[in-house]
Amino acid sequence: MRISIGAHLFAAAIAAGLLLHAVPMAFAFGLQSPAEPNRSTGGGFGFSIPGGGEFNAQPDGGADSSGEKPTTGLPEVHYDLLTLPPAVAAMRDKIIAAARSGNEAQMRAVIGLSNPPPVFSPTGEGDPIDILKAASGDTAGLEVLAILLDVLDAGWVVKGGGTPQVRYVWPYFAELPPSSLDRRQLVEVYRVLTAGDFEEMRAVGSYEFYRLEIDADGRWLMFMAGE
Repeated sequence: MRISIGAHLFAAAIAAGLLLHAVPMAFAFGLQSPAEPNRSTGGGFGFSIPGGGEFNAQPDGGADSSGEKPTTGLPEVHYDLLTLPPAVAAMRDKIIAAARSGNEAQMRAVIGLSNPPPVFSPTGEGDPIDILKAASGDTAGLEVLAILLDVLDAGWVVKGGGTPQVRYVWPYFAELPPSSLDRRQLVEVYRVLTAGDFEEMRAVGSYEFYRLEIDADGRWLMFMAGE
């Protein structure tokens, strides 16, 4: 799923202010509004790829049979779900099931499994469901749930390995320099955001869209946009 980052970051900023006044919940996940009129489409095959000209980047170069690409000085990218700690895998499965259901009560129940609850805004304040709705292109928050699913469908990296602060981060490309990604990885990136948005991130050198983190004990830590 490709989505324009500008609309989401602007909506998230507005949501953080509005939610401080405890905006009452007005819609359920089951309601849909018309599609966002200004949604970016990404522009087809006219994009440029880091390291090459128009769709002329260097080949994948070195991915092993598991699909994981060895890197030097960069976090290792993981895809094999069987290597996740059981508690992390279980929480990931619960989040995915709740997001796929589009059911507000089910998502709220999964959020409530973690104490303290996961962070959904830079301030750490506000009702999580209201934040999801306010940041979404539709009034029910379903668009953001679709982004969440695409994020969790990507590979992940482990941060703080060997420390009490170890956490599992999706998507993996949130922790890699944009200019380091190869063609195969860019296909995964474009499922989450548009080529135009990625080029803006490459210009500043960092990923600034949605990421999700779970700690080693299975606590959902956060889901939010930003560096």
